[in-house]
Amino acid sequence: MVSTWYWVSTHVSRRALQRSDTHIDLILEVAKSTLQLFKCFKDDDMSCVQEMFNKVFNYEREADDVKRKVFEELSNGFIHPIDRDEIVRLVLAVDDIATYLKAASRRALLINPKLVDYEIKVYTLIMCEKVLSAVGLLKEAVKSLPTEPNKALAIANDVERLEEEVDDIRMKALDRVLRFCNHTEISACIIAKEIIDSLENSADRCEDTADVVRVLAVLRA
Repeated sequence: MVSTWYWVSTHVSRRALQRSDTHIDLILEVAKSTLQLFKCFKDDDMSCVQEMFNKVFNYEREADDVKRKVFEELSNGFIHPIDRDEIVRLVLAVDDIATYLKAASRRALLINPKLVDYEIKVYTLIMCEKVLSAVGLLKEAVKSLPTEPNKALAIANDVERLEEEVDDIRMKALDRVLRFCNHTEISACIIAKEIIDSLENSADRCEDTADVVRVLAVLRA
């Protein structure tokens, strides 16, 4: 009987992780669309910014639907409480990545990109590229969890390094923002800083997700 319950728990856990993989696929699309949005922002193409934001919004909404299905899966099946808690943490952490990317994208709609310092726009683009790379690694890590937990652990370390790189870029970007604020409209100053902060927060959530991956990997090692 114990072995039967263990099999059922493991089976439910794997199904939930597979659905989590679908969830992170959509978050990856959010990250890709956000990167494209800030390329448009750098090029001062506001119509393209709006078009890319619509994609960000739609992918994030699809991800929310999958998130709800993951939670239904976890609530309807037998699964070890530790596994359930960590998978919930995983999904919520990944979801937060998209939340902050959408926030950065939405802020880009609030201002004419021509009013924002070009160097700041380049920094936002670099941060987006790093976050996209981190989400891609997280997708690989989550996919590796059921069968290659040690690989997932190694990938989590790579995600942490990317987050540290984003921290360094953020400091350079903020230095530029502060100088920009000395000679521009207050609205442009505020929006520029909030975009940088939202992108940095999305990188932080990538690191949080990597921490959850580590826990799940250890539980399966």
